[in-house]
Amino acid sequence: MLNEDNLTELQTHVKTLASENSYLRDKIEDAENRSRAYNLRFLHVPEKSEGQDILGFMKDLIQLRLGAENFKLPPVIERAHRYPTMVQTNVQKPGPRPILGKLLSLQDKQQILRLSREKKELKYKSNRVHIFPDISAGLVLKRRQFDNIKKKLSELNMKYSLLYPASLRIISAGKAVLFKSPGDAESFIQDLETHSQK
Repeated sequence: MLNEDNLTELQTHVKTLASENSYLRDKIEDAENRSRAYNLRFLHVPEKSEGQDILGFMKDLIQLRLGAENFKLPPVIERAHRYPTMVQTNVQKPGPRPILGKLLSLQDKQQILRLSREKKELKYKSNRVHIFPDISAGLVLKRRQFDNIKKKLSELNMKYSLLYPASLRIISAGKAVLFKSPGDAESFIQDLETHSQK
């Protein structure tokens, strides 16, 4: 009887520790992503395009590709640099390293992301440039769990958006429905498809 009590106590203790560990991991990830709140990642910008003045280059790149008329004032970039050399396996010819830029204004960051989505295709020296928010690897994985669902929503011509940190908002019958779990979103879509077939 004493051994069973000890086992139950240990199991409760392990569950408590696991819960606290998960909470602390989430807090650390949230703090990391908040520290990146003003950052943008620019992918596929050819190496050495920036020359000796990366800040000037990035300001020009943004205005030329997204339209200077879309900004009341040129966006101010506090810092910018290429990512350090990354080890890439199974790649015959590695692509250019991403550029990380830190904006002074959160409004400028949101404006740049909005305009890049609207343009759909941004090109520099025949390279298709992509602009993304800079988020932690953990958050990237959480967001990727919605990839198949987003693909399905696109096939169904349904409007959706991925909200920070990792929630999917689906517009259905003129109303917004929010999902924090990919499983819940998938069940919702299956229900819609079932009702539409009746």
